Amino acid sequence: MKDPRVAWDDVHLFLAVARAGTLSAAGPRLGLTQPTAGRRLRALEESVGVTLFQRTPRGFRLTEAGEAMFRHAERMEHEAVALERRLFGETRETGGVLRISTSEWFARHVLGPVLAAFSREHPRVTVEVVAESRLLDLDRQEADLVFRFIAFDRADIVQRKLTQIRYGLYAAQAYLDARGAPDTHGGEGHAIVTMDRAFDALADVAWLRARFPGAHPTVRSNSRDVQAAACVHGAGLAVLPRVIGDALPLVRLDVGEEPPGRTIWLGYHRDLKGLPRLRALADHVHASVPKTL
Repeated sequence: MKDPRVAWDDVHLFLAVARAGTLSAAGPRLGLTQPTAGRRLRALEESVGVTLFQRTPRGFRLTEAGEAMFRHAERMEHEAVALERRLFGETRETGGVLRISTSEWFARHVLGPVLAAFSREHPRVTVEVVAESRLLDLDRQEADLVFRFIAFDRADIVQRKLTQIRYGLYAAQAYLDARGAPDTHGGEGHAIVTMDRAFDALADVAWLRARFPGAHPTVRSNSRDVQAAACVHGAGLAVLPRVIGDALPLVRLDVGEEPPGRTIWLGYHRDLKGLPRLRALADHVHASVPKTL
């Protein structure tokens, strides 16, 4: 090993590449371009005198030396983030940045108006919304506040049940005029718009598949807004959150039972419970979002 001294920024980059598997995925998480991330990674390997990653057509894989470094780097990260989180959580500054993580449709249709109202009351706070299916990690401080469909199972996370999401079965009137209303005997002759296969285990997806096993999936997407747009234009039957479907030119169908609802949980790390702006945002959202949507 040429130089055992490794800067924390280099460790951070190493961990990001190890977890993402590619420079193109890791770079944006660190605010780096792919070429810059690549140059820094090569410089790190030259500095320590070992190859940390095997470059493959499918991405970066840790070498044996990389595996060893990864174990130590994770422990470094845990301690560094814990210290940063503790210092951050004890500040009394009311202004600053808060980073929240949630799904795209929930950010757009539920949180958007709520955050606008919060910004008028707290103009010195900047709220960064990361709206994607991959929820950011509270422990590594990728996010300060997370909204998700699964309760947190760790004692160091402060959580609240925020709201219950209702779902409905929808279709465009033009679709119903052409194919008729679906019956409850398999859905033969009908089309469905649903989540992509990565989300087959979701309760509403399983309900739609079980309810209409004979229906043909015409559009799959991990975006509820894409599903809604396809449904509006007649692509098929779709299960949508009612906060989306009821606002669109769609017919909500009664087939004897409603699709199963889901609970949204709000959570943040307990080390941040003393941070005034985080507490203000969590309280504002909790007070502003209806208990049933």
